[in-house]
Amino acid sequence: MQIQVEETRKIRRASACMRDGGVIHVKVPRHWSRDLKRSVIEELVERLQKKDRQEKALLSKQATKQEKITLATQAELETFVRRINAETFNVELGKIQIGYARYNHLAQVNLRTKTMTVSKYCLKDAPAEALRYLIIHELAHYFESGHGPKFWALVGRHVPDYRLQSRIMKAFHHQTVIGSEAPSAVPAEETTPIAATSAGKSGFATKPKRKAASSVNNSSTKEPKQNKTGGLIPGFVKQLLLWGDR
Repeated sequence: MQIQVEETRKIRRASACMRDGGVIHVKVPRHWSRDLKRSVIEELVERLQKKDRQEKALLSKQATKQEKITLATQAELETFVRRINAETFNVELGKIQIGYARYNHLAQVNLRTKTMTVSKYCLKDAPAEALRYLIIHELAHYFESGHGPKFWALVGRHVPDYRLQSRIMKAFHHQTVIGSEAPSAVPAEETTPIAATSAGKSGFATKPKRKAASSVNNSSTKEPKQNKTGGLIPGFVKQLLLWGDR
């Protein structure tokens, strides 16, 4: 497991996300103490690892329950969407296209142009029922722009187990994305994995701002609670002890 940490003065909240083929990226406020950083990073890493295990277990379980479907071209996607639309809401559709969103939107609709965009990471060997749910979710937005009770009533009319299908689709999209990327090639002076840092120096990765998958807010210097075992992740203490005191 590779972990990269960025320390910055610009934030008050620690955050972490799993990207680039499973690399965990963590951001922490520079002014925090070393012990506080260590404890919070441990918590965030454990949280992401737990989520990763849950997603893989869910998809493994569903592999025997749902057929897989691949929509390789825009024409195939359009045929799929228009068939589902004819079976359900029968709304007036505009352009249907394949997008490239990795972390923000699995799919989205532009209500002004009536254009629907579906991320390509949802379309290869996807769980068929979950993908159908995703399309119905977007079609429901033609009637309700938000995610209020009326919206979910529309979705539930055609997908009674929409909560489960939503979890499956999100897990599939996320696992496809992190499995499709190789670690970013960043110059050594910009990125240093924690394990490769020298004593007295902090290892951090400089990355553009992105929406975090998990976060902890701790503007004070009060130490977070330790985990139930009272210890850190195996191999993690050694890495973190390479940090120098602030």
